[in-house]
Amino acid sequence: MNMPTSDFHNINCILGVAVQLNPLRVLDVGCGFGKYGVLVREYLDVWHERLEPSQWRAELVGIEGCERYRNPIHDYVYSEMHFGDACEIVPTLGEFDLILIADMIEHLEKQDARRLVEECLKRSPVVVISTPVEFHSQREILGNPYEVHRCCWRREDFASGIWVHTIRLVACNVFVAGRKPLGKDVIALTDPTDYVYLRSRLKLGWLGLPLSLGLRFLCRLLS
Repeated sequence: MNMPTSDFHNINCILGVAVQLNPLRVLDVGCGFGKYGVLVREYLDVWHERLEPSQWRAELVGIEGCERYRNPIHDYVYSEMHFGDACEIVPTLGEFDLILIADMIEHLEKQDARRLVEECLKRSPVVVISTPVEFHSQREILGNPYEVHRCCWRREDFASGIWVHTIRLVACNVFVAGRKPLGKDVIALTDPTDYVYLRSRLKLGWLGLPLSLGLRFLCRLLS
């Protein structure tokens, strides 16, 4: 996926976790254009009628590798922005309640990706990572070496002892990782198969429950 953008299919899953956790301090690693900054700010603050920046409750920190991608969104929605190598910057930023690594980790060599994820999990109880399911070659774009795809992050790349919930989407995996398991209320509506389940259960009366259970099993089997 070309920076400074990322796959829109991942938005619901990532935002769903963020909203359910309701974190006070969020780090957006590889924030690019600032899409997740806008969405997190909207649903953690504006949704709760905190419209003015002076009223905002959440502290939102962004890291972007390419300073040429700086734009007014960064200055408005993020509490602070850092430009440079995330592997070097993250250890300097303190503790967070949630860290997002959205469509960024594939731009790192695998050893650097592991180091970044381990460092993030030291500093936050929950880290959400979205990345392509398979490796797709990508060259340098816009004169930015950070655009090159260098690895394919998989579930087995997490360190042992880390709890991981995997959400399989059309072209990407979204990994919700934590130092301990998250409650079902956090991840219950992040998986598309659960939408099929809920929708059919609510719409089909007494037939809804057995049919929805069958549909959910089938969706998971085929995913």
